[in-house]
Amino acid sequence: MDLLKAPQQLPSPTHEVIVVLEKVHFAIDHVDTASRSHEIISYYCVSKADEIRRRIQCASIVIATQAFITAESLGEAPHLKCVITPTAGTNHIDLDECRRRGVRVAKCPGSTSPAAAEHALSLYFAARRKTVLLHNDIRTVDEQGENAWKRQRSIALKMQTANEQPPCSIEEEVVGIIGHGHIGKRIEALCEALGMKVLIAERKSAPVRNATGALRKRTPFGEVIRTATAFFISCTSNPDTQHMIDTAELSAMRPEAIIVNVSRGNVVNTAEVVGALRERRISGAAADVFDREPASTRQDSAFLAENTRDLNLTFSPHVGYFSMKTMHTMDAMVKERIRNFVDGDLSKFEA
Repeated sequence: MDLLKAPQQLPSPTHEVIVVLEKVHFAIDHVDTASRSHEIISYYCVSKADEIRRRIQCASIVIATQAFITAESLGEAPHLKCVITPTAGTNHIDLDECRRRGVRVAKCPGSTSPAAAEHALSLYFAARRKTVLLHNDIRTVDEQGENAWKRQRSIALKMQTANEQPPCSIEEEVVGIIGHGHIGKRIEALCEALGMKVLIAERKSAPVRNATGALRKRTPFGEVIRTATAFFISCTSNPDTQHMIDTAELSAMRPEAIIVNVSRGNVVNTAEVVGALRERRISGAAADVFDREPASTRQDSAFLAENTRDLNLTFSPHVGYFSMKTMHTMDAMVKERIRNFVDGDLSKFEA
């Protein structure tokens, strides 16, 4: 466990104290703060609210990847002027309280998009081809040293969809992308390059129609739900998108459908997805995100219940962002945001 570290000097108009809360996700060792002096205090990770409060008490600038910056923690950080997240989302930061206190907030949109999109495709292929289930069958042997393959001579039928058809090929796949931001656009490009048909869903709550033709025409949300065979969920998490994929949507999907979630865990009702898989109404699901993270048990996500091990579920522990390009991009963007703040250029700050 990291010990609390005191700054050599408290923040002042000529000195910045930069606190990196989660070096496990993002580290920074030097930065240009122009004529101001600065020091960087880094912690490997942080999870408890009281740890966050103590560690930002003397900070003027905080780098927070996933740590929750709440009204309570902000109330105990009298020197804090700026919060920067290396990611595209700010749902872990209380923006309203930051505005009230005059704390500026900046994010780094697009920093993770290439890696996250590639990771989404890897989850898609694993779910479509049931790679995890087949892997487990190969590695599970009985007392005679035989696995299902050796006993049955072929387990290809295990790859069938919920309606007992062979898995879709790329040319047959109809992709529905829900969330057409940086990651969604990158997923679209990759899928089209592979030869898949791609549908971009309108927003469920507030359809966006393009009367001028200036933007690519989107497909109504309900039509995408009924038509697509593979769904990529890459939207932001907000009250409108919570449980966007729920009972009604799952009931309307084709039996070949698989769902890949790389947005946030609460966008998909995982308990309902488990039920749909159990009843063979859809064919598979994959996720890089969970309702509560880090996740390990049913209390964190219905996906992780003991009785789901036989279902076509593929998971990764919220690592879709991780690549050499991502880390280089994050480093450059965070340093740029710090320099922007020091220089008084607030054009890229939300609050």
